[in-house]
Amino acid sequence: MDLTEARQSFPGLANKVFLDAAAVSLTPVQARAGIEEFLDLAVSGDAGDASRLHLAMDDMRGEAIEEAARLLNTRVENIALIESTSHGLNIAANAIPLNSGDNVLVADTEYLQVAIPWSKKGESMGLETKPVRSHDEGVLTADDFAAAMDSRTQAVCVSSVQWCSGYRMDMKPLAEICRDKGIWLVVDAIQEMGALEIDLASQHADFVIAGGHKWLNAPFGCGVMFVSDHALAELEPVSHGYLALEPPDGGWGAYFQTPDITPYRDYVFPRTAKKFEIAGTSNYPGAVGFGKSLKLVNTVGIRNAERHIRKLTDLLHDELDKVGARIVTKRDPQHRSGITIFRCYEDRARDLALLDKLLDDRILVSIRYTSNIGGLRVSTHYYNSEDDIMKLIDAIRQHR
Repeated sequence: MDLTEARQSFPGLANKVFLDAAAVSLTPVQARAGIEEFLDLAVSGDAGDASRLHLAMDDMRGEAIEEAARLLNTRVENIALIESTSHGLNIAANAIPLNSGDNVLVADTEYLQVAIPWSKKGESMGLETKPVRSHDEGVLTADDFAAAMDSRTQAVCVSSVQWCSGYRMDMKPLAEICRDKGIWLVVDAIQEMGALEIDLASQHADFVIAGGHKWLNAPFGCGVMFVSDHALAELEPVSHGYLALEPPDGGWGAYFQTPDITPYRDYVFPRTAKKFEIAGTSNYPGAVGFGKSLKLVNTVGIRNAERHIRKLTDLLHDELDKVGARIVTKRDPQHRSGITIFRCYEDRARDLALLDKLLDDRILVSIRYTSNIGGLRVSTHYYNSEDDIMKLIDAIRQHR
């Protein structure tokens, strides 16, 4: 599928210039069709009996796991479905063994949810959330984290792309440092996954987490969590559900019809990422829609998507220079993402007024700040076009 054809999958683009996938993306028609198919099954119940209906829904949910593994170049055994990034971050924070006096490193430009699970553990058990200071308007390096580490550092929790600067970290050096020091690495990849290639076969991290509603273009309520082999071997979840057990001979339908089954038995959970799921009856419609959105990304091809996104950001940066905007986002290709942060004025109130005018023109962008880093934020996604960029620039020129 080429990108022009992929754009047709997003009818929400027809009456607006949508450049805000970093907040909440549009959903493609394929996801809606998948959810409608699921709901048709749920309404009709036409699967033979209720047990088979439940199993059919489980099978439909499984597409998201397969497509996520394909996108991330990893095994399905390392993939779990989660409700959201917040859900996944809490799973990681609760699974990693921590003690009073330990610390976790969190950068000063992070979205607040990255810090919340560790901060609450600080209140309950004396864990320290130790800041890592960015520099040069949002730059973060492995050396910055290494300098903040000490003998009490047990984990690093970091976004691979920072939401308020668009800065994409080089994760490999940080991952190597964490591995060498025995420090757990938790990565929030929600601003990267679906826009840029992530090869988890060659990148060490213990948890890589992303909700589906941003660059993966999925409906709300479902996301993906990668769990490394090391974490699967060493860590246990704090909750358990029966659907993470190895299915019994003949399947669950036959098992529940067996007279002598008993709740008093050994429960051995396979060491796959599924053990970190709630593993009960979950958000099936969200997972089905998520699977279709992931399949669309894989059909487009993540390398094609990234190539197009980089071309659009090149154009955007060139045109912002022409209108005299100050680009906060770093231009080094290695550290660029689909997010561009810029300021047209040093007075934030004037940038806010410009944002209101752009929104009135049906040009959807945002303003985001953390630790005084930020500005107007534009998200260039694979469904966007050069015409979208020029409409934004023309509007900025008109309203300045």
